[in-house]
Amino acid sequence: MTMASIPAALEEITPSWLTGALAPQLASESVTVTNVESDPIALGVGFAGGLGRLSVEYDRDSESAPKTLIAKLPSAHAPTRNLLTTLGVYEREVRFYQSVASEIPMRTPKCFVASFDSESKGFILLLEDLGAMRSPDQTVGCAVDDAKLAVETLAKLHGSIWNSPLLGEWNWAPKWDAGAEVFASSFPGWWARLQQNFPSAISDEFRKTAEMVTPHVASIKSRLSRRPVTLCHGDYRLANMFFDDTDKVSPLVVFDWQAVRVGRAPYDLAYFLGGSMTVEDRRAHERQLKATYYASLIQAGVTNYSEHEFEEDYGYALLDLVSFTALVGGNLSFDNEQAQNLMIGLISRVADTLSYVDAERLIANLP
Repeated sequence: MTMASIPAALEEITPSWLTGALAPQLASESVTVTNVESDPIALGVGFAGGLGRLSVEYDRDSESAPKTLIAKLPSAHAPTRNLLTTLGVYEREVRFYQSVASEIPMRTPKCFVASFDSESKGFILLLEDLGAMRSPDQTVGCAVDDAKLAVETLAKLHGSIWNSPLLGEWNWAPKWDAGAEVFASSFPGWWARLQQNFPSAISDEFRKTAEMVTPHVASIKSRLSRRPVTLCHGDYRLANMFFDDTDKVSPLVVFDWQAVRVGRAPYDLAYFLGGSMTVEDRRAHERQLKATYYASLIQAGVTNYSEHEFEEDYGYALLDLVSFTALVGGNLSFDNEQAQNLMIGLISRVADTLSYVDAERLIANLP
């Protein structure tokens, strides 16, 4: 697909463009799109990209031609778009759907189109519409049963690509410490803007932890980049999950793969438990859910990875969440109440999870 053919906005997705884009997927059908209507969705919730639901009509009936699609495009918020283009996250998600999605033991939305232009940095994804599935509210918190399913599924993903040679072939998926020095130099400014944007959400204890982390941002990322490594989702949270309660084999569907990276597996777990569960549920069930994840990881074939090493990695992952929280809260757009509440919830939950970590000891043990 050429640069000119990648729409820059939802309204640029025309019947003729969509007919051509879907042609490889629907070659046996020979259908033509006669009408397409687009409606923006999840404004302010996804933060990082523009999303829309496409309602599609064809010149004749077809069982395989999708009647609705989810279109994903770069963010319309220029500072967000520029930052995420620089970080390479848009290209990363396209490459994931092109190369990896069909090869992993984790259900993802069916992808009809995944296109990225290396010159313009424009991209588009056309994905299966999962709107009929159950989509819990992250601000309310993840139910314990759903959390158990999420950590078991996560362990299967991590175990399937544990130290795999494929990780070296996927050069579009950066190592965890890629850009670590940029993170380190930018963190003070990000943290300052986070406090300006959400002053009432930053506790004194969280502020103290951030002060401890500040000189060690790059070292923490380096620690999470050492083998053993796997493919990490990078943004594994309830808001990026659908639950198909009619499917007993693969009921969890995970989307939004923009942050996929190569690193230590417990980051995804720490991010999920620390950000997607209520403080009360996490406190009550974190130990058991971590045990479930670790047991599932071993069951998936992982060896020579002790519980002690797992716990240490989990702690460093939580420390790394300090810089991630500052990156998101200090740079992205929060232009409505729902987006603001989602970020406030993330800050308060991560801060509480960190309060149970011996940050001083972990930092002292960094090389």
